[in-house]
Amino acid sequence: MSDIIKILLSIIDLGNYNVKGINQDGKQINFKSNISRNYETFPDGFNYVLLDGEYTYFEKGVFSKEYIKTNKDYTAQLLYAIAKLHEDVEKIETNLTLLLPISEMEHKQKYIEELKGKEFKYTVKTDKKKDKTVKINDVLVIPEGYASYFTLEDKIKTSSILLIDIGGRTSNVVAMDNGKPQVLNTYKIGILNFYAKLKKLNEDKEYNLEDIERLIKKGDIKVTPKQLAAFTNDIINEIKIDVNLNHYDNVVWTGGGSTVIESIIKEKLPKSCSINKEPLYSNILGALEVSKITWGDSNGKEEKK
Repeated sequence: MSDIIKILLSIIDLGNYNVKGINQDGKQINFKSNISRNYETFPDGFNYVLLDGEYTYFEKGVFSKEYIKTNKDYTAQLLYAIAKLHEDVEKIETNLTLLLPISEMEHKQKYIEELKGKEFKYTVKTDKKKDKTVKINDVLVIPEGYASYFTLEDKIKTSSILLIDIGGRTSNVVAMDNGKPQVLNTYKIGILNFYAKLKKLNEDKEYNLEDIERLIKKGDIKVTPKQLAAFTNDIINEIKIDVNLNHYDNVVWTGGGSTVIESIIKEKLPKSCSINKEPLYSNILGALEVSKITWGDSNGKEEKK
């Protein structure tokens, strides 16, 4: 039998477009942020959390239009992510790390006050239907973008570096010089802005915003290099009041939005520009490193409790 784990860690990014997570063993999860609380005649046909008598269904319904993450009704989404990270554990005691846009770090105490020391009992349907008890022992909040810095190679960390993290509704920018922060800021532009433009261009089809990515992959919506370049330029124009790409030795693009404009970054931008090795997960991977420093590492794998 494997050793019982010392510390359960849940690192979760409650993104506007995707929810990402990682646990102490490196297990990663990723699901769309849209939810629904509409009545369903057969709840077990969907993935859900049943908390205090209310069903919340995942990867269906609409995206939240609220920019401030701590103002969202996030509890069910958080508990669903924790359940997916620790699927084989019925009674979960965990230290929790959450991420916030840099400009929202002033609100981090709200997360801590609402979650630290709290216990939740609920039913969850992921691959299987289970009853869960989650106790959150401690809470750490880390700024997005800056967390990705901890995933970089040492030679890049010590250079003059610009990190551009493109999320769902916001982009975080971190400028560092030899490991010292120079600029930490958040801008209200993200991949959902691009998808909203595509939705409007195809308004005769009456597409939902939540379906745009799937329809691009399916080929029903065509995206041109010109459109990708224009969106990239929108981001650069938004951040240029604070930073200039040409003034840094390394410009690392990350976040799920960077994968959409990858061809533009590689072919049209200065040679100093590159994409993080794991752009979708760089924030949670960096946050995992910080979490292990904060709470200590763990050994052994999870056991059912």
